Amino acid sequence: MKHFFGIVTNALLIASACAQSPAPQTPDTAAPATAAPAATPAPTATPPATAKHFSALKYVAPKIASTGTRVDGDGGSRGGGVKLPSLYVLAPNHTGLTTLAQPSLFWFQSGPAGTRFELTVVEPKKPKPVLRVGVDKADQPGIHRLPLSKYNVTLNPGVLYKWTISLVPDPANRSQDVVASGTIQRTEPDGGFTTALAGAEGLDKAALYASKGFWYDALEVVTNAIDAAPKDKELRRQRATLLEQAGLKDAAASERK
Repeated sequence: MKHFFGIVTNALLIASACAQSPAPQTPDTAAPATAAPAATPAPTATPPATAKHFSALKYVAPKIASTGTRVDGDGGSRGGGVKLPSLYVLAPNHTGLTTLAQPSLFWFQSGPAGTRFELTVVEPKKPKPVLRVGVDKADQPGIHRLPLSKYNVTLNPGVLYKWTISLVPDPANRSQDVVASGTIQRTEPDGGFTTALAGAEGLDKAALYASKGFWYDALEVVTNAIDAAPKDKELRRQRATLLEQAGLKDAAASERK
């Protein structure tokens, strides 16, 4: 009996051990392999920013322009030890053209002045100026503008107007003034130019004006762009280039600083 129970006990132990051992997997029952994650595509490189494109401002004097009409105002010492800066109207050395009924007039003052400043616009054969304005002190150097629309002044087509700027150290002795002057004439553009202008923007529009001899309009467009982006050095470089073409070297140099 003891021998029988020993055989039975050994059989049970062997069966128990077999039950606890994992059954070998056959190829048909093998667990599927986990798929590798898809590779993340490399980010597309951001293309470098394209530099701004500006049309070059090349001023072409109109064939109808008269010559020798700009006068520059040389500064220097005056009576009583007063030293005044130079004044320049920003206009070519001939009659500058505009298509606008109410353009802006621009000038350059080389330094500060604690004296009165005056601007006048005169129409031929009329003793009374079309416009006369002034300020007690002209203490701000640089480029300045006066929009004729601010004073409700309208230029008539075909009329040659003379405009003058003055520093007046002694109102009782006007011979001491620093005086600069230029001329302006409003001219109607032709239909082809008007069509081309309608499709242009920014400095492309200024370039069109300059190429057709409309000095005041080209200068106004580029100045409007500078007023909208005063830190844009390229815009100032373009205005300097335009001024140099009119022989306005001091004003151009101030733009390139």
